[in-house]
This record gives sequence, structure tokens and C-alpha cells, in this order.
Amino acid sequence: MKKISKDKQNIFTVTEKWGEGLKKLITPKALAVFLTVIYVLGLIPLLWIGWYNYPSADDYSIGSNCRQAWVSSHSVFSVIWAGIVRAVDDWVNWMGYFTSNFLMAMPPSTFGERVYVLTPWIMLLMLSLSTIYLLRTVFVKVFKADKYVSHCVIMLMLFVTVQCMVGRVEAFYWYSGAANYMFVHGMSLFFYGLLISAVYDKGKKRIFDLTAACVLGFLTGGGNQMTALNVAVILLVAVGFLAYQKKWKDYKALAIPMGFYFLGFILNVAAPGNWVRAEGTNGMNPVKAVLISFYYCLDYCMGEWSGWPVLLLIIALVPLFYHMAKKTEFKFQYPLVAVLFGYCVVSAMMTPPLFAVGSMEAARLQALTFTMYILVLTLCVGYVTGWARKKIESGKLLKGAGEKKTEEKENSFSANEIWCLAGCLVFFAAAAVITVIPENHYFTASSALTDIVNGSAKTYGNELRERMELYHSGEKDVVVKPLTEHPVLLYFSDIKSDPEDWENKGLCRYYGIDSVAVKED
Repeated sequence: MKKISKDKQNIFTVTEKWGEGLKKLITPKALAVFLTVIYVLGLIPLLWIGWYNYPSADDYSIGSNCRQAWVSSHSVFSVIWAGIVRAVDDWVNWMGYFTSNFLMAMPPSTFGERVYVLTPWIMLLMLSLSTIYLLRTVFVKVFKADKYVSHCVIMLMLFVTVQCMVGRVEAFYWYSGAANYMFVHGMSLFFYGLLISAVYDKGKKRIFDLTAACVLGFLTGGGNQMTALNVAVILLVAVGFLAYQKKWKDYKALAIPMGFYFLGFILNVAAPGNWVRAEGTNGMNPVKAVLISFYYCLDYCMGEWSGWPVLLLIIALVPLFYHMAKKTEFKFQYPLVAVLFGYCVVSAMMTPPLFAVGSMEAARLQALTFTMYILVLTLCVGYVTGWARKKIESGKLLKGAGEKKTEEKENSFSANEIWCLAGCLVFFAAAAVITVIPENHYFTASSALTDIVNGSAKTYGNELRERMELYHSGEKDVVVKPLTEHPVLLYFSDIKSDPEDWENKGLCRYYGIDSVAVKED
């Protein structure tokens, strides 16, 4: 028995030494740098394959006005005015989200087809920067967390969001879908961040925060109705909570940007065009749409989207949030309420499309909801972990835990935190290799690399470039060859053999030709 005890003691000694060594190696700053490098490296294949990206579908039909304005004048102001006119026309005759309509009217290809390669750059930068700004504001300004630990959380969350994204084509590569949903989502995150910053900043910075929030609030209110409704729900809950706490007087300056937001939101939902479009759709009644959205949230989020990477994200976030929670005085008193509210927020994302068209089948709708799901999940994990730490420290959850607590350096991880983080990273690396071998397209980066290496993306790009040459040749009736490749990340849709198809007609308006059709085999 003594020998066993001695062996156990030796194991604990070795483990402790390894832990001390890892503490020197894995510091918050070092981990933040490492995770940033991994995130950026994961983006390189996504941007690389974007070189073979070309417009399709609504990029032509919605973008034709701005394209013709550019061809005829080469004036940016003329293009912007054409976009405004298009947005107003759609607001009256088709759809109320005027901000999205304006953005969709000006795809990068307006200024030349090759400029369309900027689409994934724009969407990935918007998603990354807006998420970083909002979460850094929340973690560092509100909860006084260490900036490096906060950055670790953000990088992990963004990595899973981008690499496990559903509906990837419509999230990052098809401009019309991405501008309407992913770009506007980024605007909403900047809007939240500015509102929070306005509470903590002083002087000129606060004036800037409020002014920028007014502009972004109005534009976000006029964006896609999934995001617009979601922001409205969150703002109303925030106002109700402040009123209940009798603290609204301390935040009354926020009423101005909130007012601008609700002005845009009202113009969005009350647009005449909404009723025109509704005549051709089979949506659900409002009550049914709300109830079904709660079910879909469970079905999609817990059923389809919570694979092993999401589970591993939760595990990795726990030690990071546990470390962050030691510096804040916030009590995290209502974990169940926070989780239920998060569930309602994600469910609310699904209500507008269910009400409007009766389904969530479109990949862009799922991409936006998945993005919000991972964001809300991250915040819920943080709240629950913060609650657990406060309970532990107060001795209510584990008696005597506080007595055995060792002193930790202010900016270093504990040995247990390091072992958990290191284990997650090693497990992820091994699991990723095992997963990608049979499923090449499991991650967004592996999908991009697969289509680059097998030549599918290059062939697709070359075939579309040959078509562009025909469109610019001066011929008025164009017949093109069918595409032989459909890269998983790039292909959204194509024109048809029928010259009267709406996509064919849109392309004709875009290039100023009389007809176009795909040659039948």
C-alpha cells in the first residue's frame, strides 16, 4: 500500500511539474496569438478559392441597374444613386428591407467581374471585425476581463463559426445572399457594441459612439427582417429590464440611437412591397410561426448543428470564462433566465421566414441563424460559468472550495485550466484529421482546399471567364456551354437553356444583350 501511495505521489509530482512548465509556455498572450494565427490560416483557403468566384442569379437581376449606371458614366455617385433608386422601388413594389436592397443592388461586379473576388473578403472581414468589436466591448469594458483571455474566447468562437458554417456558399461567396444576411448581421453587432460603449465612454468618444449608433441603428432596422426583428426583441427586453431596475435614467442617452433603429424597423415592416411579395407566398400565421420557431431552434441547433466541434468549443470555453470571471464583480444571478433568453433570441431569428414563406430551407437563412446560435451559445456558456465560479468562491456550491484555493498570478492560467485547454486543442487536431479523411468538405477550409487541389474551382472559374468574353463580344444573342464543374463553396446557381428564365433575363439586363441560353446537350 505504501508503494502504491508512493507511485501515486510520483505521478502527481510529475504532473505538477508538467503543469508548471505548461504555465510558462501557455500564457494568455501566447494562446491569444496562437489562436489568432490558426484562425487566419484557416481563412487563407477561403480567400484563395474566392479568386475563382463569379456572380450569379440575383447578382445580375438586382445588380443590373447599378452595373448599367457604371458602364454608362463610370461615376461612383451615379452607381450609388442607382442603388438608392432600386432600393426605393423595391420598398414600394417588392420588399421592405431598404438597407439590404441597396446593398444587393451594388455587387462588387458592378465595377468589373473580377472585382467580385472581393465578396468573401468583405463578408469574412465584416463577420470577424464586428464580432471582435462587440465581444471585446462586452468582456473588457463591461466585465473587466483580461484582453488576451477575451481574445482567446473570440478566436475560438469565430473559428467554429466560420469552419463549421452551414450554407457556406450563401454566407460568404454569393454576394446577394451574403450582403442581405451576413453583412447586415455584422452591422447589428457593431450597433450593439456602440450602444454598450456609449455607456462606458466619456466626452468626444461617447458622442462618436452615439452618432455612429444612430446611423447604424437606422440602417440595421432596414436590413433583413430576421436580424431586424432580433435586434428589436433584444432592445425591448433591455429597456424593460432597465425600467424594472429603475435605472433607465442612467441610460437615457441611448434612447436616441434606439429611436433611429425603431424608425428604420417600422419603415421596414410597414413597406407596401411586403404585401406585394406576400401575395405570392404561403407563410404561416404569426402564432404558428412563433411556436414552430421554438421547435426549429431545437431541431436545427441541437439536432443538426451541434456536432463534436461545437461540443469541444463549449468545453474549451469553460476554463477561459472561469478565468475571466475572477476579475468581475458581476454576480451572474440568473443563469437559467439567461439561457432561456438565449434560446428565445435564436428562435426569434427563425420567425420572420416562417411567417413570410413558411420554411427555413434557404441556406442563407440557416447560415445567419447558425452564426447567431454560436454567438449566443458562447455568451450563455460564459454566463453559466461565471455563475458557477461565483458559487464556488462563496462556498455555496462546494463547501470549503475557497479554503483550498491557491493563489494565482493575475495574468496566468491555473494548471487545471491549462490541462483542459491543451487537451481540447490536441483532441481537436486529432479529430479534425480523422474527420476530414472521409469527409473532405466537413470544414470550410478543407472544402476550399479540396476543390482547389482537384481542379474543380479552377475549371469552374475558367468556364465562367469564357462566358464573360462572349457577353462582352458585342453579340446580342448568346449561347454558352454548360458548366462541367460545380465547386461546393462557389456554385450557387446558373442560367438555363430557356432564354425566358428569370436568371437569363437578369443577366441580359446586366450586360445589355437581347438573349442568353445554355446550349443543350
